[in-house]
Amino acid sequence: MILVYVADGCPFCELLLADLQKRRVSFVAVNLSREPERIGELARWTFERAVPVVVDHERCSVGFRGKSTELAALGL
Repeated sequence: MILVYVADGCPFCELLLADLQKRRVSFVAVNLSREPERIGELARWTFERAVPVVVDHERCSVGFRGKSTELAALGL
């Protein structure tokens, strides 16, 4: 199972989640808009402050198809 950090208003987050659901990939989504106290967890995986972030075991990737949204642009 993978961990996915997303936020409301991020079009790339929506695309990623739809893609994962379409491919029936098991994942746990952390919505930073609803749980802003978890933003600090991102520093464990990446220094970037952007979503979506996908954590698969010890690997981390930022963005979906090369695009991401800065947290500041989402008011976070």
